[in-house]
Amino acid sequence: MGCEIHEKREYTAPSVDFDTWSAEKLTIIKQLINEKIEHITKPTVVVFEIGHFMLPCADENIDWAFKNVTFADALASKIVKKYKKEVKLLPTLLINNLDSSQEDESQKMLEKMFEGKKYIPLKSLKLLSERNLKNRAYKALKKNAALADSFIKIDGKAYLKDEEYQHDLAAGFVDDDGNIIPRCGLILTSFLDKIAEFSKARMYPHIDYEVIFVSFSQEYHEYERVKLGVDIYSSTHTDITITPIVMHWGYAIDQCHISHRNSDEKLWQTIE
Repeated sequence: MGCEIHEKREYTAPSVDFDTWSAEKLTIIKQLINEKIEHITKPTVVVFEIGHFMLPCADENIDWAFKNVTFADALASKIVKKYKKEVKLLPTLLINNLDSSQEDESQKMLEKMFEGKKYIPLKSLKLLSERNLKNRAYKALKKNAALADSFIKIDGKAYLKDEEYQHDLAAGFVDDDGNIIPRCGLILTSFLDKIAEFSKARMYPHIDYEVIFVSFSQEYHEYERVKLGVDIYSSTHTDITITPIVMHWGYAIDQCHISHRNSDEKLWQTIE
């Protein structure tokens, strides 16, 4: 999501084909989602953040995107077959710097990516632009006192403060006037706020519900920043309750690093 990379991680190539590899990961993640659904007593929406991309996409990013959508559709099928209409699904995609000149490219890529997908078809996809979310986050900092007061400012950066722990990732920069300029964590918080608005209007307008947020990140630094965004949202917003499952997921680098927690917890658990 337009963030700098602080570390270079070494990975190995997968030793099996994609179908075998993804089937193994599907079993793990499906079971985790089942456990989360059984733990929740409210109506539930499973929100898939299928990925976040910058246009134009490099070939390796496109390959990841196609495999990712295939995996997410298979995961959605498991949920639908087990819970039928008791659990609602909302697929989303976050695209960086989407403007009018890239709409044709974006549409063609999406049509190919979602071709033949039964459980997360293109028509059900909620597409969001990072630029719009960044503006939304900046306005929220002006209006939401709880959000603005949730950060500590150190050396020109804003960090989420907490009595029990502190993220070592900055959620934004601080300008000369002391204003916070949103970066990845706050952009993801704005994303969740937008999802709350959308799902409440379209799915559960009159009753309380909970979201299981399933996020796929190709890069490790994106995965860490998604976790930060979830923590900021949980600390400062009350529109929806979030149960997160956040993954650094990629067949090409043989990686499925999963962090999760229940909505009433602060500390993350990790599965590798």
